[in-house]
Amino acid sequence: MAEELDRLGRRVARRFIARGERPTAREIARKMGVQIVEREEPPPAQRGLRSEYRPDPPLIVLYRGPIERLAARIHIDQRFDMMNCDLPDVHIAHELFHHIEAGGRFGALDIEQVERAAHAFAQELLGLTFHPAELSHIT
Repeated sequence: MAEELDRLGRRVARRFIARGERPTAREIARKMGVQIVEREEPPPAQRGLRSEYRPDPPLIVLYRGPIERLAARIHIDQRFDMMNCDLPDVHIAHELFHHIEAGGRFGALDIEQVERAAHAFAQELLGLTFHPAELSHIT
């Protein structure tokens, strides 16, 4: 099932890649009419949250504090495969998948399945050498 979800995420991402040119997640969001806002910290009840998608109106919220702390941890851990990626763009790409799949476009997927496909979407869209799910394990 995991491989099937990865294939789904990658297949959807390839729709946005034209002749090998990878648009940024911000460019795709703009074209899709998804607003991006940045806030310093998530609500207290959601401390570990780095980003979220809100469907009505379409909105992606990036939380700068947790993303900056993640970047610092990546450097401390010397994760060279992650150091050069644009972390906000990775989070935007992940949330864009939630926008695309809103309304059950891919059938009945539970939250873990959607998350798996969203990670694969971000990986393919941005050409990442690591699986974005790895970011969830860095604290």
